[in-house]
Amino acid sequence: MFKKIKFYVRDYFAFSQTEIKGFMFMILLILVLIISVFIFDFLPDDSQTSKTINPRRVEELMAKIEVKESDNKSVFQDRYANKYEKYDSDRMHSKPIKLSPFDPNQASEAQLEELGIAKWMTKRIINYRTKGGQFRKKEDLLRIYDFPSGLYAKLEPFIMLPEKSNNAVFPIFSKSDGNADIKTPTIFPNKESFKPTAFDLNRADTNDLKKLKGIGSKLSLRIIKYRDMIGGFYSENQVKEVFGLDSIVVDEIMKFATIRNPVLKKIKINQVNAEEFKHIYIRPYVAKSVIAYRQQHGNFTSKKDFEPIKLLDGKTLDKIFPYFEL
Repeated sequence: MFKKIKFYVRDYFAFSQTEIKGFMFMILLILVLIISVFIFDFLPDDSQTSKTINPRRVEELMAKIEVKESDNKSVFQDRYANKYEKYDSDRMHSKPIKLSPFDPNQASEAQLEELGIAKWMTKRIINYRTKGGQFRKKEDLLRIYDFPSGLYAKLEPFIMLPEKSNNAVFPIFSKSDGNADIKTPTIFPNKESFKPTAFDLNRADTNDLKKLKGIGSKLSLRIIKYRDMIGGFYSENQVKEVFGLDSIVVDEIMKFATIRNPVLKKIKINQVNAEEFKHIYIRPYVAKSVIAYRQQHGNFTSKKDFEPIKLLDGKTLDKIFPYFEL
């Protein structure tokens, strides 16, 4: 058969013997290449099998990446804070520290710096006072965020706060009918002598809160705004999270505030997307992790379904779960 093919090729193309051999070799090479393409299609593709997606593995990798990003962020913040504190401490050592009695409610920024308090901390104290905060006990100074406990131990003997009586009264003098030169005192009890009644913390307005000792218009409005921001209180202890409330104000609220059948602003956790899932109790990257877990494993049916999410710790889950609607 091969001889017949050679004969037809030589007769049709008028090739020489050498040209016929070259032509036959090219035909054979083309056939081999064509057949090899079909053979490779039936061979197992190791690279393809190695790229099989494992949803659980993907979730673990995402969690590790997010944890690493949050760790890097905290490390950056710690480095920045340490650098800032070191700069400020070096600056403070250049000035002599003068320990003397002081009232944190009235001391100026310069006086606080002379006591060894860093400049950024003195500004934080002044800002706290400007927003209505008051220091009623020595321990209230530690309520300032990041106030050094070691520095407080040194300053504690020098903190002087005015003593206030709960039964204080204000004498107002009025003229007597009989003699214009004689004045008799008329005693008016102060606001604190009136005992407020119990009230529902979720239904109270600013007027209800202002009846309490130590709460004015600013603090009462701040409490209402925080309540609306978190979606309502489910526990009286949540009032401690409001910025600017000192220990006495918190104790006063806890005496009279109650919570009956709270109607909370719920988050439809099985329907909300990553952009809509926002709450001050949960960080954005943790919220995204919760949504990603739901998309991979299905809807949540109970509190236990949230426990496998590595980025959502138990403390945060306990705080935010009352705001979930399953």
